[in-house]
Amino acid sequence: MRILTLASVRGSPGVTTAAVLLGAAIEGAVVVEGDLDGGVLAVRYGLGREPGLITFAAAAAETGEDWRPHAQEAGGVAVMVGPDAPAASAALWRTAGERITRRLLAADGVAVVDAGRVRMPRPIVTASDVLGLVVRPVAEQLVALTHLLPVLRPTVRGVLGIVLAGDGPYRAADIERTMEVPIIGSLPEDRPVAEALCHGGAPAGRLRRSRLARGALALARAVHGDRTLEELGS
Repeated sequence: MRILTLASVRGSPGVTTAAVLLGAAIEGAVVVEGDLDGGVLAVRYGLGREPGLITFAAAAAETGEDWRPHAQEAGGVAVMVGPDAPAASAALWRTAGERITRRLLAADGVAVVDAGRVRMPRPIVTASDVLGLVVRPVAEQLVALTHLLPVLRPTVRGVLGIVLAGDGPYRAADIERTMEVPIIGSLPEDRPVAEALCHGGAPAGRLRRSRLARGALALARAVHGDRTLEELGS
């Protein structure tokens, strides 16, 4: 399984929304809630806490690589929900993080991991084929990024890139040159679409004409080549 991870370094730049839209843009993808602060998709979309990551982690070794029995549908996107309580989420990833990561790597398809805020490297992050750090182009988030990059560079096995979220005073070319990390995508500010997804009010596929969804589709093409869906939700 190919692992595409989105994470933030500070604040809430919209990682979960971006992960859902990215999952909608890639055929055969499942969104995996890996936020240590707790998952939100079960609440947003009225899903059960199981099946999900807990059942995936506990599955017998001979069947554990098949993620489909552990996925639910959120707005037309396959998701493996994580615990919503921070303590429970942190405990799951501390005790079963390596097992979850190994099983994802052995599975078929694409895992789009919502890793939440990255503080230190952990198995699901370091095993990523692509790690996209979602940041707003504002001073406080870029400063936080400069502190985190030296920690991540030697540990992530795949491509490390920046995903810009919204507008700010710093230009993409300047950020790329200063950080010495490629910008792999840009997600424009689109509050109506973001709010619709945050409240589970619209399937991701129906929002395909929005600027935000188009940005996610461009990101999908950048990180997954021509194996993306031509239209979100098609």
